[in-house]
Amino acid sequence: MIIADSNVIMAFLLTRGITNQIISAHRDVFITPEHCYNEIWEHRAVWNKNNLSDGELKEMMEGVQQLFVYPVAEAVYEERMNQAMELIKDPDDAPIVALALAVHNEGVWTYNTKHFLTEKVQSHITVLSTSDVLKKYPIDEEK
Repeated sequence: MIIADSNVIMAFLLTRGITNQIISAHRDVFITPEHCYNEIWEHRAVWNKNNLSDGELKEMMEGVQQLFVYPVAEAVYEERMNQAMELIKDPDDAPIVALALAVHNEGVWTYNTKHFLTEKVQSHITVLSTSDVLKKYPIDEEK
């Protein structure tokens, strides 16, 4: 199980690149704190360049949650939030760290190297790049 940061989910939603290919090929691997979907929804005006309606966006995000990146309820990781807040500077990233501390996982996949690639964070959780994830879960490029 790999924990996907909201920026990875955004890349999945908005592009057809390698992130989309990896997640699509390995539907049963990725989880994220439910907080990430709330954060993505709150910032939809910024990333919704196609001006889809809220209904269309909600339907699209529900599909991602059900089929690709499963949201984990806060109750699963809330006991680790204080520890997570001590480890990472950005409070929006704390649920990711808390979930990583709370459940068995292979690491956190993020594009947020500024906050996650610190000695303090990496001493407690594994941080994965796209190439790390691709090594663990290769894609069949012939499809």
